[in-house]
Amino acid sequence: MRYRIVAVGGLGRGFLADGCAHYLKRLTRLAEAEVREVRAGRGAPDAVRAAEGEALARHADGRLVVLDERGRSRTTAELARHVTARETAGDSRITLLIGGAEGTGPAVRARADEVWRLSDLTLPHELARLVLLEQLYRIETVRAGHPYHRA
Repeated sequence: MRYRIVAVGGLGRGFLADGCAHYLKRLTRLAEAEVREVRAGRGAPDAVRAAEGEALARHADGRLVVLDERGRSRTTAELARHVTARETAGDSRITLLIGGAEGTGPAVRARADEVWRLSDLTLPHELARLVLLEQLYRIETVRAGHPYHRA
């Protein structure tokens, strides 16, 4: 599977940037993966969600997944099986969209093929990126039979 993560805003420096770089490097040993960033919007929350949503969606390629607290929650093993099923069905790329501080608007969610929830907890979007990259790496280790995932 090929993954494209499109996120609002940059990470700057520090542990989040280091962690994301670490898991992206690990992930790319098992699958093609890239991260693209779009600028954070300014203004009223609805206008920000709309502008950021349009910017995120411009980078969509393949199956479109939006990360959102209203999405479907799955275990890592379930996601690994789901990714394998999508690949078997002919999907070769999954684009995962991470909204900004205001989240994603209904227009973006409506365009999505799927909406995933990473956690029942509310995560800052920068931390969501780190969690997503680690989970994609973990999914690919499950699919490869690698011992990283011990569940």
